[in-house]
Amino acid sequence: MAKGLENDGYQIVQDVDSADLCVINTCTVTNQSDAKCLQKIRSIKRENPEAVVAVVGCYSQISPDKIVEMEGIDLIIGNEEKLQLANFVREFLAEGKPIIRTGPISKGPFKIQSIGQHLQTTRANLKIQDGCDFICSFCIIPKARGRARSREIDNIREEARMLSAMGVKEVILTGVNIGTFQADDIGFIELLDLFESIEGIQRIRISSIEPTTIGVEIFPLMSATDKKVVPHLHLPLQSANDTILNTMRRKYQFSDFGDFVKAAVAKVPRICIGSDVIVGFPGETDEMFEETVHRLQNTPIHYFHVFPYAEREGTSSARMNGSIDQTTINKRAGVLRKLSEQKRSDFYRSFIGQDFEVLFEGNNKGSIWNGYSENYIRFSVHCDESLANQIRKVRLVSVKDGLATGSLV
Repeated sequence: MAKGLENDGYQIVQDVDSADLCVINTCTVTNQSDAKCLQKIRSIKRENPEAVVAVVGCYSQISPDKIVEMEGIDLIIGNEEKLQLANFVREFLAEGKPIIRTGPISKGPFKIQSIGQHLQTTRANLKIQDGCDFICSFCIIPKARGRARSREIDNIREEARMLSAMGVKEVILTGVNIGTFQADDIGFIELLDLFESIEGIQRIRISSIEPTTIGVEIFPLMSATDKKVVPHLHLPLQSANDTILNTMRRKYQFSDFGDFVKAAVAKVPRICIGSDVIVGFPGETDEMFEETVHRLQNTPIHYFHVFPYAEREGTSSARMNGSIDQTTINKRAGVLRKLSEQKRSDFYRSFIGQDFEVLFEGNNKGSIWNGYSENYIRFSVHCDESLANQIRKVRLVSVKDGLATGSLV
């Protein structure tokens, strides 16, 4: 969206009160998300009442009627049309009439017209897919983003080439449920081959991917030294208790997940595996939570993002009995976050003395440069010369507070 506006002559500014146009790209994943969106819209209107205001994204798609009730909103754009925002802004300025576009989301392959990021970067997200057909009981996303659909192959290739021309060295494949990608008889694994022939792009990283949508065929690509796919998987688990997984309507039991993770560690040297976990789901007893803790301790998952369960109106979990009080939810989240920090540090420390290829992004303390290794270890290195956007060999020396300190080799 920013790139499309820049193509029309707009400049990105940092201060709300100096903007001619304010775009709020909304989330609707929880009831709290909705409340925060409304709060942000009111805040922007208060700080800059003369600005054109566009509210786009998931909250616009799900609850346009609530946004309409607010005064001074000029554009309400859902997920189907939001990437055409620049066109709608142009139309609004020409006609002066509020615009609402929140129609049904298409089911077919899609293109993204504005290609490339509005800021120069070393690592860039590349969207290959949108929507989801998995109807998990806690999730509103299928309603907000539509059914699973894939981006056209030529359109993906075009953006990858343009990102390469911008100097991007690592591309992160993103979407809502990227493992379901299917276009022109090409599935997700076959899509990875597309990037092998694009010069300049040196790494392909897979963002969060559902554990039932990827198989052991990914392991040879991650372990091969002549391939660009890096040894890093982020597999949302959500719970390690089978009863809760069933209530969540997940498509696996923990044993299936655990077996796949163990196979990945056995087949792909130095692979890093991350996950997502929800705590406090309705019906989660102390015993169920303790089982999740125990299984996470004893499975080679190296970090996990912890999400306290938050009710979302319109999902089946919002109607379930057995709600957990917030104090208990917060306590459980704290236990798992501490465990995640410990496991990440242990993973980093297991490689002390070993060398990695680190892509440096920038410096935040003069001569201290930060970047990520192939397997997603976050490095800090001292160097008086610029390391920006360089891939350099680094030896891991020490670990502190979730950060690996290294020295150039």
